[in-house]
Amino acid sequence: MKRQLSQLQRLLVAGIYIFIIVMIDGLLNGGIADILNQSEAASVWFFSGILLIIMGMYVTEPYFSSPTDTLSNSISLILVLLAITNRQELNGYVELLVYAVCMFILSIFHMIVKNYNEKAKRISFWCLKHLGSSKTMFSVVYLVSAFSFFRDNTPMLFAAIALWICMVPIGLVESIIAQFSQLMGIIKEKDIDSCIGVAIKNSESNLYTISVPKTDEKEKLVSSSRNSVYAVKVDSDSYCLGIETQRKNLIDSIWISIMLLDNAELEITLSDLEDIGININYTENLGAAHVLNEGKIKQSILEQLKSSTIFMERDDFIGFVLPESNVSTIRFNTCKIDEMRLTEGTIVKTHIAGSEVLYQVINGITKIASNSADSEYGYMCAVARKLGHYDAEHHEIKHVNWTPKVYEPVYLCKVNRDIDLQEIAKTSIGRLPGSDMSIPIKNINALVTHNTAVLGILGVGKSCLTFELIKKIVAAGIKVICLDITNQYASDNGLYKYIPEAQIVSDLLQEKIDELESQSMRTGTSDSKSSWGNVENFKKLMESAVSGFMDANNKSVMVLNPEKYIVRQAATDFRITELKDVSLVEKVQIISEIVLKKCMDLGQIDRARCCVVYEEAHSLTPEFNSVVVKDDNSHANGTAKVILQGRKYGLGCIIVTQRTANVTKSILNQCNTIFALRVFDDTGKSFLENYIGRDYSDTLPTLEERHAIAIGKGIGLKQPVILQLNDMKYLQTNDGEEIVEKNECVDVETEEITPNL
Repeated sequence: MKRQLSQLQRLLVAGIYIFIIVMIDGLLNGGIADILNQSEAASVWFFSGILLIIMGMYVTEPYFSSPTDTLSNSISLILVLLAITNRQELNGYVELLVYAVCMFILSIFHMIVKNYNEKAKRISFWCLKHLGSSKTMFSVVYLVSAFSFFRDNTPMLFAAIALWICMVPIGLVESIIAQFSQLMGIIKEKDIDSCIGVAIKNSESNLYTISVPKTDEKEKLVSSSRNSVYAVKVDSDSYCLGIETQRKNLIDSIWISIMLLDNAELEITLSDLEDIGININYTENLGAAHVLNEGKIKQSILEQLKSSTIFMERDDFIGFVLPESNVSTIRFNTCKIDEMRLTEGTIVKTHIAGSEVLYQVINGITKIASNSADSEYGYMCAVARKLGHYDAEHHEIKHVNWTPKVYEPVYLCKVNRDIDLQEIAKTSIGRLPGSDMSIPIKNINALVTHNTAVLGILGVGKSCLTFELIKKIVAAGIKVICLDITNQYASDNGLYKYIPEAQIVSDLLQEKIDELESQSMRTGTSDSKSSWGNVENFKKLMESAVSGFMDANNKSVMVLNPEKYIVRQAATDFRITELKDVSLVEKVQIISEIVLKKCMDLGQIDRARCCVVYEEAHSLTPEFNSVVVKDDNSHANGTAKVILQGRKYGLGCIIVTQRTANVTKSILNQCNTIFALRVFDDTGKSFLENYIGRDYSDTLPTLEERHAIAIGKGIGLKQPVILQLNDMKYLQTNDGEEIVEKNECVDVETEEITPNL
């Protein structure tokens, strides 16, 4: 591969090769007179080697060959070949002549079609570039003539081939010239004054602003120093080392902010300046700053640099804490960072009294500041909420008191590229965004008995998150009853992907549903309400189903769709003449009360026993202003009462809804654990603001896919946190157990699967 040489160096290389080729021929083949005689065989070898390969590679075509170069090369080769008198001695003479003529014709063809046919232009250009260069064309002639004319002169043949190898594939002489040039540059290199400027501002004791004059020498020093180490004179006889945090361009100077390193042993005295590569013979002003050449820093000091947090994490440094931060949030300026790496939910870290503390970015504010009287600049101020210290052993976030000091460095949390996402999905509900810091369900019993809400608009993954929660609840030996009017849970796109189908009771048998419907038209006397309709039959059917499910050892989940059950009752309390449908909300109340009664019969317990999932809860337990039937207010309150009383008997619920405003607050207010996915409506945001605060509620409309704001006892979070939820592909597993009929249920007495209820 050819090195980048100057024009003078290329001419020197060409001259050296010409000298070598003349000397080889003179020593091994008889002298220069034969070379200059075009009738001699040696002249073909000489002209193809010197005038064509060497002059082409190093003078006329040092970088690439153009079509016009190929045209001139082909003409030169044709003339050389036609000038040979003893053509029969040159092996492949005709072939070489045809090759030269083809390159000539192709060059003319390219010049004609280049403005008319793009594809033909590109194909012909490629052929000319690779087959028509002087290096290619005359290497062929050189090697053919060497084999043809020197086959009886073995030393000359080997010398000619060795010379070609040195010239074309290796480029030996040009490599030697390039290395020699580099050595001379090092020898002639002068020591440059490493001082770049003087501090004009000192914020606290660790942040200096250096003014660098815009001269050629100073700009050259700082142009490639962004990751370098600096030395700043902090008092009359010592210097401290630091790193660059940001720079600003002014009209006549450059301002560089330097943060001093946090290792007290890195304070350099005047007598030790040579240890960091500084040579000065004059007294500098306080605040003088030098950019250091790490190759000249003493090894012992380089080792001390590695003990500095600021130095070792300088690639993740993004800013420093600004004034007006408080115990719950910090503000920090963003500098030295790719903006794509910082967004809502990003985890950053800083230190409070020496302890590492995590914060989560929740907002960004643009601001303007002044460099001087006539210059302003804009910058981004990020706002981050305090999370606490992450305990990696127990996978939990622990609270840390107080707030970091002003100008404390802020860093991005490093991302472990070898994250085992599948293992995290097995043990946790998600992780802090972009990290390997998993957030497990810390208290599965509290998740159930203290109730959980999964909130978010349509299509953001509420059901998938709910399926994952059910999977983990079932794994803890807790029964789950799902009231699902979407028909998604008991399907191949529902729980069957998360839990073995054999463990799921997918609703009542159709014959029982049909029988219930036939009983719904029953009529009685005008003064006996219980003799009308099938409410009592419905209650008995539900009691049997719930009791059988709760007592069974081989069933974990039961899915019921209340909308499928046709239940009617007397339209009035007195003088009854007609029937009316029992509303969906009342059927949900009936089922909830039956579940509570079963749990009460089993006795009080200090752990979770059963979880009821209310899918589309805005339809099952609506707010008072969202009811369709007037009496549904009392029925929704009845369901809320069940949830309120259920905790001591191990009963709790999961509320799943896309319309937070339309769910009765009597139930939502009892939910201790919240998973809030993307939400747009103001009512929903206002409700969630009471749980997660104004700053987090403002981020709800912009949450990314598979992200949620979570808080609550079930996941051990005392403050809201944006979580990156597990990928569904790590959760949708089936243990491969034998699949049984979906409509099987449990016989209460035998605890065996039977085909009827």
